[in-house]
Amino acid sequence: MRTPVPGGFAFFFGAVLAAAMTFGLVAAGARSQPVLSVVGLVAVVDLIAVIGTASATLATAALCWCLHSGFVLGRLGELTFSAKSGHDALVLAGCALGGILLVSTLRAAAAPLHEREYDKNVPAIPEQRAPRALTPAG
Repeated sequence: MRTPVPGGFAFFFGAVLAAAMTFGLVAAGARSQPVLSVVGLVAVVDLIAVIGTASATLATAALCWCLHSGFVLGRLGELTFSAKSGHDALVLAGCALGGILLVSTLRAAAAPLHEREYDKNVPAIPEQRAPRALTPAG
């Protein structure tokens, strides 16, 4: 996998995507079906997990919950603290942590061998000895 986008840029990208997703879903009527907002924001969090760093992913998940709680469950950006918003916060946090775990595993598996050759936990292929050339006895 490629190296992740720096955290500051990835969070900014996630914030713009989350705001656009929330705006579009509220305009489409997601207030009557808040699960649509959660699904859309989970997609944003997972995208940032793939292209960004772990800290950018967690910050994006927190921002997504604030946008969801303030504009989908609440009105005019006023955060709501209810059982539904708590459940949605757990869903977003779980998806963020799951995405971070999956992407970090994939990045570690895709690392070139020269970066992993000194890791004692990675099995290594023993060095093959070249056969000696036969020299005539003289």
